[in-house]
Amino acid sequence: MNTWSVLDQVHEIRPMSQIVDKLVTTSSCSASMFSTSSLPMAVSAVLGCVTAVLAGTLFPKSVFAPLSIRKSLKELTAERHSKLDVVDVFRFVAILWVMLNHTGSEGRVDILDRLPSADAFKKAVHDHPIFGALLGNSALGVEIFLVLSGLLAARSWLRLADQPFWPHFSRFIFRRLLRLAPSMFAFVFIATGPIMQYLLPRYTSSMISACGTSGILSHLTFTSNFQATPTCMGYLWYLGLDMQLFIAAPFFLHLLHKVPRRGFATIFVTVLVSAVLRSGYCISYETCNKSDVDIPFISYPGQDQASLSSIYAGLWNMYSRPWTKCGPYLVGLLLGYLTMVWKGYTVSEATSKRLFWSCAVLAVATIYGILPEYWNPDAGTTAYNVLYTSLFRTVFALAIAGMIFSHQFSQKNTTIPGFFGILAKLTYNAYLLHMPIVYIFNWLPFLQTATSALHLLILLPAVATLSFSAAAVFYVFVESPFCSLVTPFFVRLGFL
Repeated sequence: MNTWSVLDQVHEIRPMSQIVDKLVTTSSCSASMFSTSSLPMAVSAVLGCVTAVLAGTLFPKSVFAPLSIRKSLKELTAERHSKLDVVDVFRFVAILWVMLNHTGSEGRVDILDRLPSADAFKKAVHDHPIFGALLGNSALGVEIFLVLSGLLAARSWLRLADQPFWPHFSRFIFRRLLRLAPSMFAFVFIATGPIMQYLLPRYTSSMISACGTSGILSHLTFTSNFQATPTCMGYLWYLGLDMQLFIAAPFFLHLLHKVPRRGFATIFVTVLVSAVLRSGYCISYETCNKSDVDIPFISYPGQDQASLSSIYAGLWNMYSRPWTKCGPYLVGLLLGYLTMVWKGYTVSEATSKRLFWSCAVLAVATIYGILPEYWNPDAGTTAYNVLYTSLFRTVFALAIAGMIFSHQFSQKNTTIPGFFGILAKLTYNAYLLHMPIVYIFNWLPFLQTATSALHLLILLPAVATLSFSAAAVFYVFVESPFCSLVTPFFVRLGFL
């Protein structure tokens, strides 16, 4: 939620409402590299995909049968019945936390337009005795994603860890790309083109206008976390980071599998170096008193690259680069490794509960550990601020990993409701689509006149419902049909 603390540094900006029309006109040119420039052409492309899926559904013996909605829904609702189903709950909590963050920033017109009323709202949320730190540290939802991604990557790799490294590596990466790319490409096509420009011009003006060819390519190549400034759909930066860490994961996992002690030592040293780099960045750029700062992903007109770079200096490096964000992911790798090699290990129900609640307390303490920075906003580079900035994300990740560990190795089997599995499968598409959904709430008076963090919590179910509904449509018409269509082909080629 502390996107606002950085936005306050952006000055001499005209209200966005005065320039939306101009930017919408120019943004279609800057983004036309990937999208069609004509609304009828773009709509025709979307309708073509929808028609193919409907044809597969209505005519099960046709060439389009693999695209059937029935087949997609069967995959979506399939149950796994595993102790690790608990990760579905954590994934759902993480995406809700991210949605809450963006609802309170990009969802407010006065924040987008930098109107005076935004300051009162920001202060009311930030100063709330209970929800201030919870919303301020909402970027920790990304750390949950990183732990889960590392956990699942480790389990996927280690199932075939005895295969020759490079063939296994190639198939490992290709499967990941096949999972992520279709939805990403489809979303970028819609988001950067005339469809979004027509439906949500404010989204186009603040998220797309600064893209250009390089910005769009950064998303299509999963390198958006290396943009100079994250003003082209910057909220998707995590997908680039996740892909890069996924590519690095096999090297750690191969070492863990072959020489466990050396693997553990390598991961420990890497996490330590990452923490040192984080502290170095915050000291060098004097940002140690902004540990929870969340990067603003909004493009404002009238700013040159030099002024933007000065705003993001240090913060963006610390926030998005693999070498400063790898700690939680590596924690997830270790957890995944343990779930594979300690298959016969269990702890008593009482021990499991103690571990779970101890880790839960640690997670909450880490979130609210930001409060001394709130109480002393001008303290600067104190020992506490440096230590907190360097370690709090990894400590939080350890707490999340501990809770999952306690559930996985407990002697008691706890059933996770099946709907969490469905929501987990939709989370990736919900992540892509939730920001346009948030912009819809620009027209909701309740949010625009909100004066408390409680108002955001009241709206969260609506934002989540719309986001997951859109994600379900994307799953049925894009993700699942595409994978069904191309998977047999790549299996024959030996890529899968």
